[in-house]
Amino acid sequence: MLKKWLKNSILFTLFIGVSVSFSQIKTDTLRTFTKSEFLTDLESFSSLTLTDSSQFKTLAEVLETSSPVYLKNYGNGQLATLSIRGNGASQTQLFWNGFKMNSPTLGQSDLSLIPTFFISDFELNYSGGSSVNGSGGIGGSLDLSNKLNWKKGIDGSYGKQLGSFSQSTSRYKVSFGTKKFYQQVKFLTKKGENDFSFPNTSKINNPTDNQTNNKLWQWGGQYEIGYIINTKNIIQATAIYYDSWREIPPINGGVSNEETQEDKIFRGFVSWKSYQDKFKSDLRVSFFSEKLNYIDTISSIFSEVAVKTYQAQQRLKFKILKNFDVETSIQNSLVLAMSSGFDESKRRNEAGVYVKISETLKKGYYEVFARQELIDSDFSPVVFGGGFIYNPFNNNVKFKGNISSNYRVPTLNDLYWAQGGNSSLLPENGWSAEVGVDFEKVLECYSCAVTTNDVTVLSGKLYENRFNFGLTAFYNQTENWIQWTPTDFGYWSPSNVKQIENKGIEVVTSFYHEKNSNKIEAKINYSFTHSRNKDFLSQNNEKVNRIPIYIPTHKANAYLSYSINRLTLFYSQLYNGRVFIDESNSTYLPHYFPANTGLSYSNSLKNIKYVIGGRINNVFNEPYQVVANRPIPGRNYSINLTLSF
Repeated sequence: MLKKWLKNSILFTLFIGVSVSFSQIKTDTLRTFTKSEFLTDLESFSSLTLTDSSQFKTLAEVLETSSPVYLKNYGNGQLATLSIRGNGASQTQLFWNGFKMNSPTLGQSDLSLIPTFFISDFELNYSGGSSVNGSGGIGGSLDLSNKLNWKKGIDGSYGKQLGSFSQSTSRYKVSFGTKKFYQQVKFLTKKGENDFSFPNTSKINNPTDNQTNNKLWQWGGQYEIGYIINTKNIIQATAIYYDSWREIPPINGGVSNEETQEDKIFRGFVSWKSYQDKFKSDLRVSFFSEKLNYIDTISSIFSEVAVKTYQAQQRLKFKILKNFDVETSIQNSLVLAMSSGFDESKRRNEAGVYVKISETLKKGYYEVFARQELIDSDFSPVVFGGGFIYNPFNNNVKFKGNISSNYRVPTLNDLYWAQGGNSSLLPENGWSAEVGVDFEKVLECYSCAVTTNDVTVLSGKLYENRFNFGLTAFYNQTENWIQWTPTDFGYWSPSNVKQIENKGIEVVTSFYHEKNSNKIEAKINYSFTHSRNKDFLSQNNEKVNRIPIYIPTHKANAYLSYSINRLTLFYSQLYNGRVFIDESNSTYLPHYFPANTGLSYSNSLKNIKYVIGGRINNVFNEPYQVVANRPIPGRNYSINLTLSF
């Protein structure tokens, strides 16, 4: 019944969008609105802006192919988590428009439940930069944001992708704007059987088996609205609802328990930005509702989790003594959680104060910051740090460095799980530092003299070359690392078990060339991470100096695209070094080296712009696993079509 209703609704929406698009007058872009977003950031800390031009990729795919971070992926449509610089998923914070997204119960975020279609910008921040919006990001943070396009008139688009294993994704977008008012609606559906074949390494001679109990059905919608009150005040609001139902396949060699998981997620926020002569202000409030229902009928497990989160922020920017820029924020978060694993509902309140002072000098820049939080009735350790940027020669070369402290409080599951929760846990704490150099070279030619048929005229931009190179060395150390371990009573319980040390280097390079109708874009990222268990509180000396599980020493990716006229060809390559899957480092998953390639063509027909394309994933049909006994599909295909009205 639900699927039939959705199908009819989608067809109706598409019909209306097409009808409106042909009846409208040509869309005009509003005058550039110069008032910028000003969620606080730390300029001396490493960050990476990510892009997804197709919007058919998952968030995990964007991160995997565009950055030097590690993605722990359980398979198509299954759990996907992020690890930065040798730290785990719980030590990585996700923020949506400045608000915490990590589950208060589990302490991590599932990237497979965050469609890129509903996100405008992706910013990957390393180390102490995550303390801007809240604590917990010992390794770093991923900041997701929504920004309005502020266009006048009516716009619409429709996109469809079909792929192997009965995978199908549909997306719709309609927007309407006037001189001061803008609103946008998006709708997304995604489904798949995901019954791919794979070599079953748990059986003799590695026979080919088909994945079972792996269906996926997801749908969601987003509504955005903005109103320009006057030249100094803007109101913006965004609401997202996402519903995901998926089967959870058995591990290699295991028997299916016909497990399923359903997630119902609502996120919404309202922002009032004010640009006054002597200060800028941003007041934001949000409400999140998350429900998870896990069912294992064979084992008679029926787990339900319901979490409601209320958050509010007030941010200010102003100057003192003419030269110093000051950024402050006051934040509060109230969490109400109910879980079948708790003996009663739980409540957590986090209040925080943040201040950052910075100064721009003739050849450099420096900043210092501090953050203090009150968690329920306990004050957290003060997080503080600072950094610098130095331009000794010109604007092309920048040296930078920073240092900061950090910490993470135990999750609600860590503290209150009915069988095994440990209310005596200490917060994880530590510090991090990095030094690096960035180089950027841009060559452009505007109003160049172009000779055609012996006639010389002045053209617009004829060519552009951009080259970026970044090299960063990092170090971080974390004490009181929280880990669930088996007890003598037959169940697992969390405790502060060890000290972790991570150090390494990251290299990020990119090149862009454009001349006439030819474009070339190339990116190469590499990270070397030396991660070690430095100390165990249980005196487990045989695990000291071992590599933590699921932390690759080497990670690299490369991307190359070539466009001529309206045709674009791309190729991407990923390398992930081996990872150990036990604390003693006696068992490991080998490295993997998958590649993807694709082709797209764009053009217009009257008032309709279209892009048609196709891609091949895992081109060389490489058998590999990211998580032990969780197979990944071999070579598979997809085609897509996008219409813009």
